[in-house]
Amino acid sequence: MTRGSATGKKVILSAALAMGLAGASGASGASAPPDTAATASVRLILLGTNGGPGPIASRSEPASLLVVNGTPYLIDTGAGVERQIVLAGFATQDIRRIFITHHHIDHDGALVPLVSTIWFETAWHNLTRPAVEIYGPPGTQYLVGKALDYLGVSERIFRAGVPELAPAASMFEAHDIANNGEFYHDANLHVTAVENTHFHFKSESEAGPDKSYAYRFDTPAGSIVFTGDTGPSDAVMQLARNADVLVSEICLCSEPGAVTAGFNQANPHDARLKEEEAFHATHEHLTPEEVGRMAAEARVHALILTHFVPGDERDMSKFTNGVQKYFSGPVIAGQDLFEYDLH
Repeated sequence: MTRGSATGKKVILSAALAMGLAGASGASGASAPPDTAATASVRLILLGTNGGPGPIASRSEPASLLVVNGTPYLIDTGAGVERQIVLAGFATQDIRRIFITHHHIDHDGALVPLVSTIWFETAWHNLTRPAVEIYGPPGTQYLVGKALDYLGVSERIFRAGVPELAPAASMFEAHDIANNGEFYHDANLHVTAVENTHFHFKSESEAGPDKSYAYRFDTPAGSIVFTGDTGPSDAVMQLARNADVLVSEICLCSEPGAVTAGFNQANPHDARLKEEEAFHATHEHLTPEEVGRMAAEARVHALILTHFVPGDERDMSKFTNGVQKYFSGPVIAGQDLFEYDLH
């Protein structure tokens, strides 16, 4: 029912087929006038679906592409994202808008190689492109600055031999999102952020308190919400209200040993670490049942699961069965390079 295989070939499954398999009629597209919605093209491509950090063979780390009327918008930059973008049929220099949900390394770890690749491809081929705009929680401007510092070593060497290469600094603009609400819009979409419950701890930089966001993208063809990493959250549930698609993280965190394997209980350090990791798993991620309750309460039309923990679990029913106890709509267990077309 999907094209592709374990060899890593591209997997494409249209929205109509995905909905049909689940016995549903399709997305409503009610967020735009019918004449606009009928001509809009909205594609969701999951680039990486592993809940990291840590590499596994079967899944790349978190990243997604939302393609509206041919324009790609990148959500998160997990390790290997530049290769996944190419496998999805795009060039890295096509990416002009990036939205980072939070600053854990599995969600922003490839920002440096992505910035570097975009600079090189754009400068080397003497392309004229608007600056890449990078949006994220407080600390995003700092992070992009450091990425450019890292690139600066290689850039200096390249430009010594090819002085005509355009400098990288002018190609990127970083924006810190300080508060909940709409923070970006263009001709294709409106983007709204709400702080979720992934960060219970107190952590702060010169940019302000660290935050983790969920995002809603409202397009002429419908709405797509990304939970990012979060625990149960009324704010995220309200953000997802009546969304056409909810893209949610999921974690088998309540399974015995899911986060405590290898700990030596007799070691005080291990005992504390076990307690801290158990709190993180319980309060800062979503179990299948919690995902199902949120999707049902929000009345979303379809649910796509990503950011699987553990990412190397082969039995997807362990994730979907708990969701389907509460949510009766289409439930799709995502995989890398899976595509969902809203129209």
